[in-house]
Amino acid sequence: MNESVDIVKIKSKARKSLSGKYFTPVVAVLSYIIMQIMCYATALYIKEPAMFIFLGLIITSLFYLGLLQIMIKIARNKKTSINELFQRTDAFFRCAAITIVFLAINVIFALLEYTAVNSLFVFITYQTDLNIALSSFMIVVGIVLSIAIALFWIVLILCLSQSYYILYDHENMPLGDIFRLSMDMMDGHKLDYILLCLSFIGWFILGIFTFGILWLWIIPYMNVSMVNFYDKIKKDVKIEA
Repeated sequence: MNESVDIVKIKSKARKSLSGKYFTPVVAVLSYIIMQIMCYATALYIKEPAMFIFLGLIITSLFYLGLLQIMIKIARNKKTSINELFQRTDAFFRCAAITIVFLAINVIFALLEYTAVNSLFVFITYQTDLNIALSSFMIVVGIVLSIAIALFWIVLILCLSQSYYILYDHENMPLGDIFRLSMDMMDGHKLDYILLCLSFIGWFILGIFTFGILWLWIIPYMNVSMVNFYDKIKKDVKIEA
C-alpha cells in the first residue's frame, strides 16, 4: 500500500523553495497568462471562438513545458531564469499530444454529461405524461448516469494528472507509457491530490478581491507544491529504463 502524502509538509517545502525566488515564476506566469489572453483577444477579433482553442493549444505546446521547467527547478532547489519559459519548444509535438488527449477527454465527457443532464431535465419535465413508475425509474437512471459520468471524468483526469511532469523527466518515453506511468503513480494517491488542490481554494477566492493580482503568487506556490507531490509519489513506482 502506498504511503499517504503529507500535504502540510508538501506545501511547507514549496514555500521554503520559493522564499526569495518569486520574481522569476511570477513573471513567467504573467507572461504565460498574457499569451493566453492574446489568443482569446485574437479569437474575439476575428469572431472565430474555435480559434481560441487552436491558438491556446499552440501556446500551451510551445511554452507550458518551459513554465513547468521553471517550477520544477525551483522545487528541486536548482537555478532557473525567465528565459527557460521559451527554451522547451523542442517538446512541442509531445506536449501537444498530451494536451490534445486532455482536451479530447474534456470535450467527450462534457458532451456526455450535457446529454445525461439534459435527458434528466426532459424526464422530470414530462414525467406527468408517463407512467409514474416508469418516469421515476428514468429519473433515477438519469441521476445515476450523470453522477457516474462526472465521477469517471474526474478519476480519469486525476489518473493522467502527472503526464506533463513525467514528460519533463523522461523526454523519450512513449506517450502510452507516460499515461500508464501516471496512472500507476496516482494509484492510492487520488484523494491526496484532491485534498492538495482543495487546500488552495481559499487563496484563489481571496485573489478575487485583489482583482487576480494575488493569483500571480498563488499559481507558483500551487505549481511548486504539485511538483513536490509528483516527486513524492514517483518514489512509489518503479520506472523501467
